[in-house]
Amino acid sequence: MGWVIEKKVIYHNLDLEFESVGIPIRVKFEFEVRDGAIVLDSLTFEHLFNKNALLKRYPDLNSERLELDIYETVKLQIRKYLLNNEYLKEDNSPEDAV
Repeated sequence: MGWVIEKKVIYHNLDLEFESVGIPIRVKFEFEVRDGAIVLDSLTFEHLFNKNALLKRYPDLNSERLELDIYETVKLQIRKYLLNNEYLKEDNSPEDAV
């Protein structure tokens, strides 16, 4: 039994009609590992991006939708990390595990 703590920068691609923007997101996540697999209810994560700068540059953006899209990107990237590092088995892991 042990804990894994990861810090990563991931990118969310925001496709606007006239421009495509890669938004850097700082992500910190941690989870308990038991017998080489994640303890599902132990996963916690935090993310940070410069929302104010995006809304200032693109005032027509929907703030709530942006937050939701960023959150989904973070969850997807954490899930990929867990699968790639074999902390989570694809065949027996629930979709909402992350």
